[in-house]
Amino acid sequence: MNKNRIEKKRMKKAAGPGFSVCLLLAAVLGLTACGNPETQETESATAALEMESTTAVQEMESTEEAMAEPQTERESLTETGMEETEDKPAGEMITDATGSFEGIVVDAAMNSLVIDTKDGIMYSFSYPESGVEMELSDGLLLGMSVLVKSEDGMASSVQDGPTQPAAGQDALAFAADILFACRYKSMDSLANLAGFPLYVRLDDGDLIAEDAEEFTALPDYEIFSEERVEAVLSADLYELTELDGGKYVLGSDEGTPNITFQEDDGRDSGFAVVGIN
Repeated sequence: MNKNRIEKKRMKKAAGPGFSVCLLLAAVLGLTACGNPETQETESATAALEMESTTAVQEMESTEEAMAEPQTERESLTETGMEETEDKPAGEMITDATGSFEGIVVDAAMNSLVIDTKDGIMYSFSYPESGVEMELSDGLLLGMSVLVKSEDGMASSVQDGPTQPAAGQDALAFAADILFACRYKSMDSLANLAGFPLYVRLDDGDLIAEDAEEFTALPDYEIFSEERVEAVLSADLYELTELDGGKYVLGSDEGTPNITFQEDDGRDSGFAVVGIN
């Protein structure tokens, strides 16, 4: 018995300082040399999950950055004016064009200009405060062909167009009035351009409008049908040609739909709309 007690005292004495140090290290550093193996496995699993979660977040952030790059590029192209443009419909008014554009003058003011191109597209240009360079042999007139150089819709120069239209300036200026009446679908404007009695083709048959009042009472959605407006606005003013009797056709020249006008000496403009086909 005395021998066993002596041995236990020796073991306790030998283990005392080392055992205390081991417990201290386990508490501070989470070492398991003196701890529970199950605790070690739990802590390892937790650390692994935290690492996987961090990796997933990093991958998600990388994916979002990659997806954002194309949008940034598109925004950059838009700002520099290099973004691809779709085909414009007839009658479209473009106000921010950059480049050189040839067309017939359909509207002109002190500080602006509108032309209609062969494709039936209208371009509106403004003049800078410093002025615009004009290189025109006879001045700027409605119905004439011009070449406009522009940046973002601001004209820098206007000169005589290299392509000469088939019709005269007076006929083209009157045709321009018809284009605007159709573009804005104005019955009053078209009535002011018409000579009466006026032939009108409607869906349920033809009729003769005896005066402006009778004409403006007609359904405007039939007068300015999508097909007729498209045909008129897409007409190439450069190809507008005088037919027999001083008649001109805006739109389909082989059938309908179209609007016809002809010379009329009794009117200030020298022309009058004679048929809405």
